[in-house]
Amino acid sequence: MLKLLAPLLSSAVSGELGSAVNRAKRRAIFLALIGILSVVGAIFLLVAGYIALTERFGELHAALILAGGAFVLALLAYIVMKISEMIARKRQRERSKVDKSTLLTIAALAAAPTVLKSRGLLMLAVPVIAFAGLSLLTKKKPSTNDDV
Repeated sequence: MLKLLAPLLSSAVSGELGSAVNRAKRRAIFLALIGILSVVGAIFLLVAGYIALTERFGELHAALILAGGAFVLALLAYIVMKISEMIARKRQRERSKVDKSTLLTIAALAAAPTVLKSRGLLMLAVPVIAFAGLSLLTKKKPSTNDDV
């Protein structure tokens, strides 16, 4: 039965994969074209702004205004990048805490049948579980204040 379905499935998958690759290529070409035309438009917009500023303030001041504006925009982009990186790192730390506690819970549940079978292991496990639970309950959150 599988021998009969294998050619049908492989042709369906290869056809879908081929059309997906073609769509991705077409999309990449159009996005590259859009990007190039956007850069050309931005350059002409800067030239038009320079001409307008030159008529109003003179050549030197117009160039300084455009350069200052570019530096301000670059600084704003840098600040936004740093803030987004900080938020991403914070989310990653929170996610890793959840992952660690989940792994510990899974390991404890996996070891539970073995521990519960043996009376000696059960007697050793009870104080360890109590200590772990107590440490989780009394764990202090790290302070974020850097008062020195």
